[in-house]
Amino acid sequence: MKRGRVWSQIGRVLVLMLLTMRGPVQTWALEEETVEQHHYESLPEGGEPMDHAVHNGTHGGTVDDSMKQEAGNGSNPQQQNHKGSGTALTSPHRHEAAYTIGSSVVGTHHHRAPILSPAEDQAFSELNHQIAGVFVFLAGGFALIAASGSQRFSWAQFSWPLLFFLMGLFLFVRHDPESWPWGPLPLLEAIQDPQVLQHTLFTFIVLGIGMVEWLRCRGTLANPAWGLIFPVLAVSAAAMLFLHKHGEGPTADKIYLHHVIMAIAGILAMVAKVLDDAKLLKANVGGYAWSALMMFIGVMLLLYTE
Repeated sequence: MKRGRVWSQIGRVLVLMLLTMRGPVQTWALEEETVEQHHYESLPEGGEPMDHAVHNGTHGGTVDDSMKQEAGNGSNPQQQNHKGSGTALTSPHRHEAAYTIGSSVVGTHHHRAPILSPAEDQAFSELNHQIAGVFVFLAGGFALIAASGSQRFSWAQFSWPLLFFLMGLFLFVRHDPESWPWGPLPLLEAIQDPQVLQHTLFTFIVLGIGMVEWLRCRGTLANPAWGLIFPVLAVSAAAMLFLHKHGEGPTADKIYLHHVIMAIAGILAMVAKVLDDAKLLKANVGGYAWSALMMFIGVMLLLYTE
């Protein structure tokens, strides 16, 4: 009977995870479709990358000569269409599309004109991951101490949820350099960028985990169903890591592999936690297992580089 209830809880976790992931998956799919569309539109009719020297020649000499000739005729060169590329210069998304394609090459994180230089953007991202790693590693360590069940270390069960909540506050302030409250863009405008939207979702997931687990430790949320919130949110965040890509190329592939390893560790940690909460594993094995996996994720974040 107890085993049946456990499988029922695991089923609820999976269903809630799928419902939580519906929005981010649709956003990611739209992002990929948009990038691919911009890529094809940026190619000439023959499907091959354009030689800019040849392209300039088709306009009767250099770019400057062409612009002077068109200016002499009283026309605005930026209102003319590129005959060879099939892309209108008047398109409001032209520069955004060019940056999107460029960002895939250089490994930048966003799909609008960057506020920081590539080096500053990389340093900002690495520092965020590494500081988050400190929080996660310490939270896992305190959870490991709490798993012993000793009254001497009863304080530890309150410490690790608090660390999650503090990490969420840190990420809320510094989740992206261009987004409020750290950057100049309002939050509602910034989250139109799928990368910023995913980072914001991660932030609120961490805040939710910290708040719910701390209230559970206090006994305020006594219903066992509240114990599913942590696994549902954590597995949802882990699943989003499978979709969280930083462009294309060797650097982006290395970052993606790093995220996938953390996602797998997170899913395994939550399976162990569900089994531990259901008392299906003896001698607190589940408590030790999920806590150790959290510490492993913390180490992975501490070692994060781009």
